[in-house]
Amino acid sequence: MPERSLLNRAPVIVAVVRTLSPQDAARAAEEGADALELRIDLLRPEDQRIARITEFLDTLRLPVIVTNRNREEGGAFSGTEHERLALLRSILDAVEVHAVDVEFFSAAVEREKVIATARERRVPVICSFHDFVGMRSRYELLRIITCMHERGGSIAKIALTPRSLDDTLMLLEFTHELTREGKRIAMIGMGSFGRHLRVIAPLYGSLLTYGYLEGEQAFAPGQLSVRQLRHMLETLGVKEVSF
Repeated sequence: MPERSLLNRAPVIVAVVRTLSPQDAARAAEEGADALELRIDLLRPEDQRIARITEFLDTLRLPVIVTNRNREEGGAFSGTEHERLALLRSILDAVEVHAVDVEFFSAAVEREKVIATARERRVPVICSFHDFVGMRSRYELLRIITCMHERGGSIAKIALTPRSLDDTLMLLEFTHELTREGKRIAMIGMGSFGRHLRVIAPLYGSLLTYGYLEGEQAFAPGQLSVRQLRHMLETLGVKEVSF
């Protein structure tokens, strides 16, 4: 059984991977990743079979977050909402993982089934929300994050696209405030104004930051590579914090 300590320390640099490649997983560790996010929606159709996924996950050394992102929030899964989240539940039933990421604004009934399965398997749930074009007010963010935790989220992950430096300052202050209150959140900035938040937000309590492998394309606007994240966090002297 894998060690389930992924979400008990921070910040965690997560390498996003789109293939069942042990070589890519090994490269992620070499470049400085603490964990992998396996994007089921980006796998080839033949690799979305449970047997293939299980075989791959059984070979890994790094902790793994699994997600099957929907199209509305930047994913590529081509099936129905039921099929998308049922596949996530099947993975949770078949193999040990360290966390599952499910969109908070996905179909409520199917989302709750994923959360219930994760609870049964004692798998932490990352409730996520992604806005690739805009922001949300402080009031809206507090409402969303509060609901995420109330519905069973271990971490509330918010990825927004700030439109100004004022927006980024609000997000940093908000992250710091909620972290001091004991709430577990991951605040991700996208786009030109949000790019630096991927390095700075962990200083204010954001638990997760996501990067791509060297030589690959970014998965979101403004995303940095794993190697860049590791170098900059170490340069800033960001220390691991245990919970």
